[in-house]
Amino acid sequence: MNPGRLAVALAVAASIVSVPRGARAFPDYLGLRALGMGGAGRADARGDEGPMLNPAGMSLGRLYTLGAGYQFITRDGGHVGHASVVDSTSGFNLAGGLFYNYRTAAPAGVPRLLGHEAGMSLSYPLGSRVLFGVTGKYLNVGGGPPGPNASTDVSGITADVGLVVRAASILTIGVVGYNLRDLSTAHAPVALGYGVAFNPIPDFVLSVDGLHDLTTYDSTRGVRTTVGGGGEYTLQRRMAFRGGGGHDGGSGHGYLSAGLVAVSELGAVDFGFRQDVTGVGKLTFLAVGLRLFVPQE
Repeated sequence: MNPGRLAVALAVAASIVSVPRGARAFPDYLGLRALGMGGAGRADARGDEGPMLNPAGMSLGRLYTLGAGYQFITRDGGHVGHASVVDSTSGFNLAGGLFYNYRTAAPAGVPRLLGHEAGMSLSYPLGSRVLFGVTGKYLNVGGGPPGPNASTDVSGITADVGLVVRAASILTIGVVGYNLRDLSTAHAPVALGYGVAFNPIPDFVLSVDGLHDLTTYDSTRGVRTTVGGGGEYTLQRRMAFRGGGGHDGGSGHGYLSAGLVAVSELGAVDFGFRQDVTGVGKLTFLAVGLRLFVPQE
């Protein structure tokens, strides 16, 4: 990567991320594309989706993208934001990205939850079919109710490791290990994610993902599994439509999601929506994001 381009990330990074209450802690920021597609995308995590979903995905395309997003959750005054820069245009085939998140929520009757997360991702193709990626990140979270599984203060360094396999010209498979250095907190659970992406025509993709939260922070809990999927259709490279749904293993809720994107040569504006349709205490997620495409030299 060009060091000058990486430096841009330090100026761009600023954000806000959020939370439902209790042991569910801060939900991860997946990106606007994944939000609209039911939480899926680990096998096709291009551009600024890579550091959040699967760092290996940054090498799927040659992109230099500045991204920012904001997400509101209709419970506990939750907010989610994100800023990042991803550059996969290096002549050495090394892709890299930087990101920073600031998290906040205000559950009733407990101190305000605050959190910071910063990280760097790298990816490299191991031949023509296998892509490898790694993310190193620092997490600091404080406030909220006491307890070993809730929102006690925690800070530390951890890492994600991912692979993408081009099984065929229209099929990719992704696998990711999250937070492999165990920080013993629900805010950064050790987890295994995987997915498949089917791209039968250039403007249409279908993705299905699974995620296992191993709940190493609480030996009394079993593995919690989230399953989601969705699709994206791009119309004349100017508009993209997303839809999906799934089951959230953390909250136990079923949900539906949708997204809309306006695209130009300079960038894109993303809108995302997710609504819980089953379970008690249903959540609504509303999100907007901006991506700027830097021309390749």
